[in-house]
Amino acid sequence: MNPVHRSLERVADYFADRPTRPAYVARRLLQIVRSDDDKLAQQLVKERRAKQRSDGSVGGDLVNTAWYVWELLDLGVEQNAQPVSRAVKWMMARQDKEGAFAPPVPKRAPADPRIEAMGGFFAYRTTSRKIARLSLPNGTAVSGDSASRLLASVFALRSVLRAGRHEDTLVRRHVGSVLALPKLWDAWGGAWAPSLMASALSAMAFSPLPFRNQLPILAEHLALNQKPDGTWRNLDVVQGVEALVDVPLPQAREAVALAAPRLAKMQGPAGALGSGPTSEERTLIALRAWLIAREYA
Repeated sequence: MNPVHRSLERVADYFADRPTRPAYVARRLLQIVRSDDDKLAQQLVKERRAKQRSDGSVGGDLVNTAWYVWELLDLGVEQNAQPVSRAVKWMMARQDKEGAFAPPVPKRAPADPRIEAMGGFFAYRTTSRKIARLSLPNGTAVSGDSASRLLASVFALRSVLRAGRHEDTLVRRHVGSVLALPKLWDAWGGAWAPSLMASALSAMAFSPLPFRNQLPILAEHLALNQKPDGTWRNLDVVQGVEALVDVPLPQAREAVALAAPRLAKMQGPAGALGSGPTSEERTLIALRAWLIAREYA
């Protein structure tokens, strides 16, 4: 049997009865009908709403609030629903505030107006609290204070864009700043870790016009750095795939299809990728890749 088809069978069994948000999303992708899934979604939404503070945030934390918005949208909550809009409003109130990512300025170099014009980044922690490492719910991780602040910001940007806030001035400024960030897109493993570039691309997949016009070259950059076995140097293959699955372009689809057999080799007998708190999320990402790869099989 084709390894992708076998993986789809295993992952369908894995997610068949799980009462979790990734499993709910997986069953919808696989068109598996369960009579109690609507009730499950309502319960999952209720559990998450119980964690939302009166100010709209989840624990006063940017990353947790961004993930809260993402999960609600996955569970069918509308973009303009109060829980989503309150959380998005809280995040947007943190743009360009103390603790937000600031583009590095080269030493002994003349002022760069492009860098000076950048902004819209979301504040994550105060500058007095240095961040050694940041790990996201989807398994992405970076080290270093500047990289962590940028990762938190593009992670929040992805949720804000998916929530439909395309026309806000600071949101659009953030998108433009990410696209123009020096050395993020024109090198591999240089000033910025590939995982950070992949996370930025994941956010750009939801960007509005005219920014979306940049997607072909961004996706091509990731595809060109893919090895023949479907993996990437210094980048987790699951993170590479996640950056591409929402990009509706041939070069992105082809790169995902190339990575799919590698993901199949990572799948355990029970159907999951690995174990631990990020296992279901990573398996859901792999499922989306296998569904795309099935078109090429």
